[in-house]
Amino acid sequence: MVILVAEDDEDSRKLLVKQLRAYGHDVRGTANGAEALAAALKEPPDILVTDILMPEVDGFQLCMEWKLNEKLRGIPLVFYTATYTSDEDEKFALSLGAEAFIRKPADPASFVKVLSEAVAKAGSNVPPPPQTAPVAYSGFLMGYSKRLLSKLVSKVSELEKDIAERNRIQEELNLKAQLLDAATDTIYVTDPDWTVRYVNEAACMNLGYRRDELMGHDLRDFIAPGYVDRLSETSPESESTVESAHVRKNGTVVPVEVHARITDLGGGKVRLAVVRDITERKKAEEKLQESNAQLERVLQGTLAVIEQIVEVSAPYTSGHQRRVAELAVAIARQMGLPEDSCVSLIQTAAVIHDVGKTTVPAEILSKPGKLSDAEFGLIKTHSRVGYDIIKRANLPDPVAEAVLQHHERLDGSGYPQGLSGDDILPEAQILAVADVVEAMSSYRPYRPALGIDVALKEISDGSGKRYYPEVVAACLKLFKEKGFTFSG
Repeated sequence: MVILVAEDDEDSRKLLVKQLRAYGHDVRGTANGAEALAAALKEPPDILVTDILMPEVDGFQLCMEWKLNEKLRGIPLVFYTATYTSDEDEKFALSLGAEAFIRKPADPASFVKVLSEAVAKAGSNVPPPPQTAPVAYSGFLMGYSKRLLSKLVSKVSELEKDIAERNRIQEELNLKAQLLDAATDTIYVTDPDWTVRYVNEAACMNLGYRRDELMGHDLRDFIAPGYVDRLSETSPESESTVESAHVRKNGTVVPVEVHARITDLGGGKVRLAVVRDITERKKAEEKLQESNAQLERVLQGTLAVIEQIVEVSAPYTSGHQRRVAELAVAIARQMGLPEDSCVSLIQTAAVIHDVGKTTVPAEILSKPGKLSDAEFGLIKTHSRVGYDIIKRANLPDPVAEAVLQHHERLDGSGYPQGLSGDDILPEAQILAVADVVEAMSSYRPYRPALGIDVALKEISDGSGKRYYPEVVAACLKLFKEKGFTFSG
């Protein structure tokens, strides 16, 4: 078995390599995650054993890169650590895709057994984990920052106990500098008034300032205008995460995510924070927003085409669907329904609710006289036909169901399913009232326009019988108190 080891402590690395070779394995040692990744890409091992706390690229970062790499993702990875030993650390490590999490020191025989089982499992046709999605990668960044921040707080607490008789604050900052400077993220410590007391090497590199240009200055001097107020969102009693923007010395603005908390140090309060550059994440979010906007434009264009097709097939109802949508949206808003999850879907259903009429012969739709039972039965099929058409288009739920149910009535007298009571969707209840009001107040070949007063009397008389009282009340209030009128 070819084993690749990533361990920054030379003595620990030599000991581990020696122990594993004693069991007859081919073992290669590297000093950090960057070296391990390069070695594996050049000559892939059977398994990777990695420490967590390492310079340049630590174990968590290495695991994330490993599982995202097409060439390496199927090769098992095992954490072997003496620093990150809590149950939360183990849970986070395994969530990244690691096959095992072992705390130092471990019995060599048991350790080798775990490695052998991991390699055997990887070779038993178990499919490799899928590539991590951007949202999962964002979750890794959050979890990684929390783990790192937790260790920083732990180190601060340990240092307080060790140097109680000295100048604690300065000595503690010096002692933990090795840990802080090993991180690739910006890490800073400030007083409660935002005076910078410590910054790691990454902060200097990321911001372009020397350490002495940052120390003793107000952190807010390096925050982009418009983001300073967000610093107040960091809670003095718990961890807080806010998005901000830092200004480099050359004037460029960098979007960042700040994970901070207040802790005790040297008998006083200080703020510890991990700051991560989220430029790439922001670019990905912008691309996603652009894509969603494009999809929305396509959807609206498609709905407009469908609406036009319906109007061509039944010219006497020109504008009916648009006006029904106008009233349905107004009713939904009057009822206080959520905009994104309800109002927008009601509008979508309303503008195409009669698409099924395109299959009804035009001579029936425009017949000036009374319809026969057979003719009316044919018209009644439009709800089901519309549902079938929309269902194939995979529009968001419950658009198709609302179209299917828009002629159902509270007392079960509607069609096509004869639904009653709460079996009728709220969106369909709103659509039904808006449809009746618009249709009765408009001209039809078989009758003149009855007017809005007659239409409102119909829904008022049917409130609690054919139509839902809450919907009727909202509709009546729009017309009688708020002066609603159909546009055009």
